[in-house]
Amino acid sequence: MRVADYIITALRDQGVDHCFVDLGGLNDNFMPALTGTKGLKTIVAAFEGGAAYMADGYARASRGLGVCLGIGGPGVLNMVTALASAGVDRSAVLAISGEVARSWEGMGGFQDASGAGIDDIDVLQRVTGLSLSTASSAVVPHHLRHAITHATTQRSPVHLSIPVDVQKAEIDAGWDPVPQSLCFARFVDDDALKSVVGLLNDAKNQNIIILAGPGVLHAGGVDGLRAFAERFDIPVATTLSGKGLLPEDHPLALGVFGYGGSRWAIDAICSDAVDILLVIGSDLSQRDTMQWDPRMLPSKALVHVDADPLLIGRTWGSEVPLVANPAVALERLSALADAAALEDGRQQRRTFLAGIQQKGPRRYQMDDTRSDAVPMHPARVVTELRAAFPDDGVLCVDSGAHRAWCAEYWDIRRPATHFSLTNLGPMGGAIPLGIGAKVARPALPLMVVTGDGCMLMHGMEIHTAAREKIPMIIAVMNNRSYGNIYYRASTMGPGPEHLTDIPGIDWVGFAKSMGAAGETVKTPDSIAEAVKRALAHPGPYLLDLYIDKTYPTPVGVWRERQKHWEDND
Repeated sequence: MRVADYIITALRDQGVDHCFVDLGGLNDNFMPALTGTKGLKTIVAAFEGGAAYMADGYARASRGLGVCLGIGGPGVLNMVTALASAGVDRSAVLAISGEVARSWEGMGGFQDASGAGIDDIDVLQRVTGLSLSTASSAVVPHHLRHAITHATTQRSPVHLSIPVDVQKAEIDAGWDPVPQSLCFARFVDDDALKSVVGLLNDAKNQNIIILAGPGVLHAGGVDGLRAFAERFDIPVATTLSGKGLLPEDHPLALGVFGYGGSRWAIDAICSDAVDILLVIGSDLSQRDTMQWDPRMLPSKALVHVDADPLLIGRTWGSEVPLVANPAVALERLSALADAAALEDGRQQRRTFLAGIQQKGPRRYQMDDTRSDAVPMHPARVVTELRAAFPDDGVLCVDSGAHRAWCAEYWDIRRPATHFSLTNLGPMGGAIPLGIGAKVARPALPLMVVTGDGCMLMHGMEIHTAAREKIPMIIAVMNNRSYGNIYYRASTMGPGPEHLTDIPGIDWVGFAKSMGAAGETVKTPDSIAEAVKRALAHPGPYLLDLYIDKTYPTPVGVWRERQKHWEDND
């Protein structure tokens, strides 16, 4: 068969059932296989960046490999932001690009992005874990296996460039799928684990808190996290990217720590009474640490567990570092046979948790969730959306002020139902991210919460959802402004503030022109019925929610911490 057919068939055999593409002459050879391979569906995106975000959403929701295709040069360069975002969020994405024939390289050929041209291989090496040119049909199986293995084991985006003459070349090779045992290797450093157990179990009445990040989800460790926490009554906070790893209505759930953090999580982790902080599956980034706030360091020991040793100690040294698959570490910890001191400390931890809870409600500014203001208060809008949406529904949150509102006021009640481009924070990615997540988990309702500024960037992907009849709710928090920027610009005078304006746009009319449906929502008491209609619609449905931009986001503690950082004037 031809190389192009071989690659698509191999991906299907690897377990990939959706490919997200943007079309162009340099990947024409893939089109027969993309449309004729049984068990694989192709979704054409409006923009190459959208295809890459869709592959990212698919990878996150499936815990598998997301695949996107585009042409080299302008096509793959349009994917750069989405691939960079997947990289910092540790998502397994394979980007494939068509390249000019090898005989054209460096000859001034149209769209030449080979090593002798623009060299998009070099560009993508900066934002992916691996970027290779497959210069011969003989190396295609090896490069493809290497790329898939790297993406799935390192939780990283990767890129393969395939020249058009290689695409058309004949190949006689089989494909043995990269095994799950390699993609999700179940390893643990036994000596380090013994040190962790010894530390946790060497004294009675220790206050222990878990801070769980997305590495727990990547490893399939959600059940182990819950079992460990429940067995020993250990409170659990999560990072924003790990929101809901322990359902936020669970008695031991503290909520999010860091940006968009809850009162309970911040008060607990920053308390002087914490003896041991067990960080698992987090890279302790700026937003995971309340801007590297040293108050979160415990009095006795920081235990850091991650599959990637390069992330342990990057922010702070750990008294007990543990390189391990987080799922395996949690399973072993939850099944400890000899844990007398941990058992004896349960009452101490219950008392500590009760004291944190008695200081105030988990959320800040709860009165805002009952506001009847028009234009609507964002806290009330998010509260009404949450109440009207099924507990097992998936939420994809875009980058902007709405992320803080959702972090604070949207309870995640089922693990793996919250996805957001949290670390790089590109605006507009949530709609295509949501499309990818929805096709990976079609049985679950899906809502994207986005803003009017984000809509200007990737709103065209509503057309993709409409064409494919993908049911999803697009909740636009419409404040007629770049909201997060407005907060800062409003202190600089009318000129800067005016730069943040987004003059009135008929977002419902826009959605309908794309083949979707929708309605405008101006009062909080009408949100529930609007969500009900949206859930019943067989395709994408846009809710244009009129909100007031002047309410500050519920990240007051974060803003206070900013004042203490050395680069903040």
